[in-house]
Amino acid sequence: MDAVADQNAPSTTIATLSMTITAASGHSLTREMQIWSTTEGPRQLIKFTAPADVRGSGFMSISTAGGTSESWIYLPALGRVRRVAGGQEQDAFFGSDFSYEEISGLSSGSDDDFEYELLRIDDGLVYVVAGTPAAGSTSSYDRIVYFVPEELLLPTRIEFYVGGVLRKLMTISDTVLQDGFLLPTTIRMETVAAGSSTTLVQTGFQLDVEIQDEVFSERFLSR
Repeated sequence: MDAVADQNAPSTTIATLSMTITAASGHSLTREMQIWSTTEGPRQLIKFTAPADVRGSGFMSISTAGGTSESWIYLPALGRVRRVAGGQEQDAFFGSDFSYEEISGLSSGSDDDFEYELLRIDDGLVYVVAGTPAAGSTSSYDRIVYFVPEELLLPTRIEFYVGGVLRKLMTISDTVLQDGFLLPTTIRMETVAAGSSTTLVQTGFQLDVEIQDEVFSERFLSR
């Protein structure tokens, strides 16, 4: 996973996100967001822009050099920023199939809380790598398996296990090459037992643009 973590990536990213949540019944709803992220930290802030019932809501995650991370959410109805406690990191991100921890991981890339082992190389030079929690890890998963095509050096399938049972499946089905960077554009997370899924579509990328430090603040989150 070192090659994945070390591959060239933009220092900052601003993008538009469309998140479609689909229940097992087939009923779906779509939410629109704006995301700001930096590899320094890393840091990430997401603000909902539509529909009206979630507009103004937001989420922020900041990691430090020491390996610790903190997250906050803002709900306009409450009128205040609330810290996401450690035990809440596996809660659903605004009713989606992604947890707060998993949403944060989309910007942070390879997780230093895990130790990695190459299991095999599948046909087409797809590296299958297993990650297990390192000492002190707070992850709720005891095993995560990544499928990484050599030509992309980007996981296109990630399996999340608890007690040997597949709990979630994430797939990246579309990418775009912009300004020399390979970026995932369509990301789908499925909760296996529930039969529900959430699809994120990223568009409108702005790469390596200046993002003021004040963006990653409780004040900006609640603005």
